[in-house]
Amino acid sequence: MNTERLSEMIYHSNPLVNEVVLQAAIEGLLDYLAVSYQTKSEKEITTLKQIILEEGGNGTSYLIGSHIHATRSQAALFNGFQAHLLDYDDVHSDVRGHPSAVILSALLAVGEPEMTGKRFLAAYVVGVEIMARFGEAMNPYHYTKGWHNTATLGVIAAAGAVAYLREYSPRLIAETMSLAATQSAGLRLQFGTVIKPLHVGIAAKNAVDSADWIRMGLHSNPDFLNDKNGFFEVYAENGVPDLTENWGKTWRIVTPGLWFKQYPFCSAAAHGADAAVFLHKTYDLSEEDIESVSVCFPPNGDSALIHHSPSTGEEGRFSIEYIVWLALTGKPLTFASFESKPLPHSWRKSLQKVNRETDAKIKPSKAALPVGRFTIVTVTTTSGDVLSKRIDTPKGSPGNPLSKPQLIEKLHKAIGDEVETEKIIAAVHALNHTSLGVLQEADYRS
Repeated sequence: MNTERLSEMIYHSNPLVNEVVLQAAIEGLLDYLAVSYQTKSEKEITTLKQIILEEGGNGTSYLIGSHIHATRSQAALFNGFQAHLLDYDDVHSDVRGHPSAVILSALLAVGEPEMTGKRFLAAYVVGVEIMARFGEAMNPYHYTKGWHNTATLGVIAAAGAVAYLREYSPRLIAETMSLAATQSAGLRLQFGTVIKPLHVGIAAKNAVDSADWIRMGLHSNPDFLNDKNGFFEVYAENGVPDLTENWGKTWRIVTPGLWFKQYPFCSAAAHGADAAVFLHKTYDLSEEDIESVSVCFPPNGDSALIHHSPSTGEEGRFSIEYIVWLALTGKPLTFASFESKPLPHSWRKSLQKVNRETDAKIKPSKAALPVGRFTIVTVTTTSGDVLSKRIDTPKGSPGNPLSKPQLIEKLHKAIGDEVETEKIIAAVHALNHTSLGVLQEADYRS
């Protein structure tokens, strides 16, 4: 039985015997905290906190970066929403989505101070492994069909990670993931709205609820990977794969690894942004210099970039036209450029100069990340010059990673206090030898 094999593999996993895996988990957690703290001034965070306070409940879990305690479900919902709100969180190319925002949010919601940090980090690695293997097996069909993988696959992966953290039996791991699978949902049509990050919070919440309900004795059919009416039969295109092949020989958190973003927008635009930044810096381009722009992808390479003519900066997170135009004309790719307020009319008019196309004849680089992807930005100037730049491995991807100082700077900018930043870094690095309570005590609360 496919589900039985998978749950057995999860149960017996011991990923942290490899130091490289441990360091990858530490980096992923640090980046997660950075993107979470970065949201502290966002109005949507205040709104969701107010909803949680009005709802009430027995507060045993904490909201990251806040003095507020909440129920496990509320904490998972809030922390997942917060981590993905700015689309600044990590990405995994196998998932075609954001693993840490949903997995770590669920784990932190159920984490108890006396739990070992080592088990917590191992659960995170296992969660990424589950999500990446599901993504590899189901993509591109699942994603291009219109599903939001971070939510649909994240709920299952986070449920498996929580079950592993709590040391459930293989049978209960399977039941927990099965219960989560029946709650798998999220449509890509919500990209460019606040509902996209809410998908992540809902997935984390559903994962936590699933683990709690199973622990309390509500049992599900464990075999959610069967051939008839199972998860792959409903959500995927080609049967039920073997998700356990070579389990534990390598870990997906390392190979191919996580991307850590330098900009707060969809990673599908990262290649194009790097190309446009290069062209602006090399040729000192201004708006007046640009006659037209072509942005070329491989087929389906722009599937996530659903907005061709965005009306707000928030929609602009998923518009290659907007992102490339900003970068080509020297405008900052910062948080302020991707707010929910309407874009100036002059900017929207300028975006008409940018056109996208796909070309199946262009050969992808062997080093491309994700596999088979590239973006070519070509500018025709008003003086008739044709300027072009191709990017295969954008900055932040595993083939062109952010440096450790850049990751630390990302956290420091989010917190704004060097002493607090160092305290959190020390607590995260100590997790392999301490309890989870050490990290909880170090949490920066504004």
